[in-house]
Amino acid sequence: MRIVNDAEIGVQDREFVMTRLFNAPKELVFKVWTEPEYITKWWGPKPFTCPRAEVDLRVGGEYLYTMRSPEGQEFPAYQGKFIEIIQNEKIVYSIDAFRQADTWKARIGHRVGPEVDFSTLQSFVTVKFEDAGDKSTRLTLTQRFFNNDVRDAIVESGAVEGWTMMLQNLADELTKA
Repeated sequence: MRIVNDAEIGVQDREFVMTRLFNAPKELVFKVWTEPEYITKWWGPKPFTCPRAEVDLRVGGEYLYTMRSPEGQEFPAYQGKFIEIIQNEKIVYSIDAFRQADTWKARIGHRVGPEVDFSTLQSFVTVKFEDAGDKSTRLTLTQRFFNNDVRDAIVESGAVEGWTMMLQNLADELTKA
C-alpha cells in the first residue's frame, strides 16, 4: 500500500484499489460523484477539465464524460454502462475502452500482449461509499482489468495518479457542495 494525495493505493491481481476518506456524509459524496452538474467541476486530472458529463444513472444506463486539454482539444475520455447501483452505497460500471479502440491502442498497445483485443477492451469500476463516523465517508474505488498486462499498462500510463488527482478535486468540490 502506498499513499498518494491522501488516497491509499494497492495493486492486486488484475486490479488496483484506492481508498480515501472524505469529510462529508456519504449521501453528499454519492450525489457529487453521480450528478453531471458536480462531475463537470471535479472530474479529470489537472490541468484537464470536464466540459460535459452525461449520466443516465440506472442499471443499463450509459454515461459519457468529455475531457478538454489545456490547448482546448476535446475528446470523449470516459464512457460506459452502469451495471449495479445501490443508492448512497455502491456503483459498478464499465469503462468501454473499445469505443475508442485506436486511442487506447496508441496509448497502451505497445505495453500489452497480442491476446488483448482492443475491439472489446473494457475495465470495470466498483465504487463503495461507507460511513466512516462523524459525518465522514470512506470511498473505495476498485478498477478491474482484462489481465495484469493491461492493468500494468494503465498504471504505467498514469491512471493511478490521475484518479488520485480527481479524488482530490472531489474533496475540494465537496467543501463547496
